[in-house]
Amino acid sequence: MKKLGLFSAWIILCALLGYYAPTLPIVKDIVAIKKVNVVGTDKLSENDLKNIFKTENWIFVSEDRLKEKLKKYQFIKDIKIFKPNLGEITMIVEEKKPFANIIQGSKVFTVDEEGNIYETDISNLLNLVNIYYNDSEFQKSDVLKIKKIMESFKDYQLSKFIIQKSQIAAETSDGKILVFSKDELDDSINKAKIFLANKNLNDYNYLNFSFDEMVIVKKLNEETK
Repeated sequence: MKKLGLFSAWIILCALLGYYAPTLPIVKDIVAIKKVNVVGTDKLSENDLKNIFKTENWIFVSEDRLKEKLKKYQFIKDIKIFKPNLGEITMIVEEKKPFANIIQGSKVFTVDEEGNIYETDISNLLNLVNIYYNDSEFQKSDVLKIKKIMESFKDYQLSKFIIQKSQIAAETSDGKILVFSKDELDDSINKAKIFLANKNLNDYNYLNFSFDEMVIVKKLNEETK
């Protein structure tokens, strides 16, 4: 009843004083955020939370505004906020998930689905995609391209990729190689879909869809055609 009474008082004051009522000391105390519960991550410190919520109040706290403030925390994918009690906020955090190990010679690091690099070493996690760079620098956009290839050919269990010059080579779990053009990826994917709709991948060791006018193939126990 006390909480209901305080909330009713806030409604009356807002009606009398308008939008700026929450900035008045007595009202500001009523609608202040006094407790923040964080679910889904342990990476936000107490000081982080103070900075995030210091200009917010319980009534007008905005999910969109919080998302803007949280953009600098690269591990956060999305948030939802709830108000279980007056003055109390519960923030549900969805973290970005580790997606791939990037291997460049002796250097190994892990990235999420958007290509953001993890600050801590988690390269020993199982079931991550391995992306080998033979002669080019790491680019975030390459991760998005590899995700597109994986989504387009999810039945082939692609988990190893080699990036060299203008090509992306994808390897299946049984060692078959599919090659795509980095610069003309959509065209390469469409060409591969048309080819594989009429052919059985099990008949080939190597398929190269990176050229404009042809598909280069190597059948099992045969020379390149």
